Amino acid sequence: MDSDISKTVVGIGPEPISSAPRRPGPKVVAVTALLLAGALVFGFATGLAKDKKPTSRTVSGLVLDETENGIEGAAIELTDVQTGKVQAIYSQEGGQYRFSDLLFSHDYRIKATFKGTSSETRQVSSMDTRPQLVINFTFSGLKH
Repeated sequence: MDSDISKTVVGIGPEPISSAPRRPGPKVVAVTALLLAGALVFGFATGLAKDKKPTSRTVSGLVLDETENGIEGAAIELTDVQTGKVQAIYSQEGGQYRFSDLLFSHDYRIKATFKGTSSETRQVSSMDTRPQLVINFTFSGLKH
């Protein structure tokens, strides 16, 4: 009589510890992948937002007569209130002017002059966080 005792396994206690590593289920892998992708996208978007923050501001605009025609050759003077430094430029064709690379942390005064007549002085405040400001000047009663 053949005995099958050598083939019989009797289970007593917990299963033997396997030396093979357990692999996570597909749901765990999917959730982990989504979390990592979300972290990368959030980090990338945050990095882009930081990179796009302007480091200087621009003030531009037009110098116009009372009929809204551009005045070429008007002097525009920009004064840095903190340093006292003055920049002066002339309006171009169509009355356009532009000052760039201005510091956000400084206040500025700006005015235009044409044929002996000065505009009102305008203020650019350091409290204003816009990177591009448009300030137009209009002269009335001019003959040019």
